[in-house]
Amino acid sequence: MDNQQAINEYGPAPYTFQEIAGEVAAILAGRLGPKDILKLFHITFLEVSEAAELLRVKERTIYTWISQDRIPVRYANGKPVFLLSELINWTLPEDDKHTKHRLPMANHCSIAESRLAAIRERN
Repeated sequence: MDNQQAINEYGPAPYTFQEIAGEVAAILAGRLGPKDILKLFHITFLEVSEAAELLRVKERTIYTWISQDRIPVRYANGKPVFLLSELINWTLPEDDKHTKHRLPMANHCSIAESRLAAIRERN
């Protein structure tokens, strides 16, 4: 069934995507504390295009950095992926005088670690 058939049969959707997202955000805000939200931040993976957008560089630059071993990268199904917290940490200068004011970054992601290890073994 395509969208037009669904609209003809059931009528237009009662809510927009933005309204649903707002409701979900409100529910999560009520149920998740700051530590829970920070944990979600730690396990956010980005694809090459998303990492390039975040760092404001071209995708080709990301691939160059990967080949030069200059950027923290992981692989899922043979494709490079980036842990958001690692990328943000990677962008900080080594002599960062604001370190004590920053949120701690994940050292490793225990949720995805076993999954990534299994993928590496298959490859």
